[in-house]
Amino acid sequence: MECGMQIRRVAWRFLILALIIVCSEALNIPHAAFPTPHSPFLTPHKIHVSVTNLEFGRPRQTVEIVVRVFTDDLENALSRRAKRAVKIDLTTAGKDGQVIGQVMDYLRSSFELKNKAGRPVAFSWDGIEGRPDSQADMFWIFVKGRMPGGLEREQMRNKIFCEPFDDQVNFYRRLWHE
Repeated sequence: MECGMQIRRVAWRFLILALIIVCSEALNIPHAAFPTPHSPFLTPHKIHVSVTNLEFGRPRQTVEIVVRVFTDDLENALSRRAKRAVKIDLTTAGKDGQVIGQVMDYLRSSFELKNKAGRPVAFSWDGIEGRPDSQADMFWIFVKGRMPGGLEREQMRNKIFCEPFDDQVNFYRRLWHE
């Protein structure tokens, strides 16, 4: 079962990256507009988007939430809140209590999920992953929470990165697992 979840996560990440590249082509944005570690200058990207997966597991009555964001957008949001520059080191981010706290505080302030009774779901940290060598520098943030009754009639508020970008778009997708 764990292997199947990992395969779905990898496939979903590939589709997200393909979507970003297709959108950049459609909007006539050169790929150099995306920051890469091989670029001499890390220029800001021109597409402001996050993608959130809500994965409900019926046996455990839990929802796993995977949020895909651009690295620079996340670092900028955390820097604004901390009123100082925040850089996330992928090699230590998943174990760095300060980074975990900052990311969770930001998510709690900008993302809310309520169950069908209208009660907010409490999230707990489940990890962070990223690929600094990918064409579009991204993080996948993993949180989870108990959600008896599933995603039926759930309510979601997603204002991730809406404060700095008036063109921010936040997509989401619901998945059910038996």
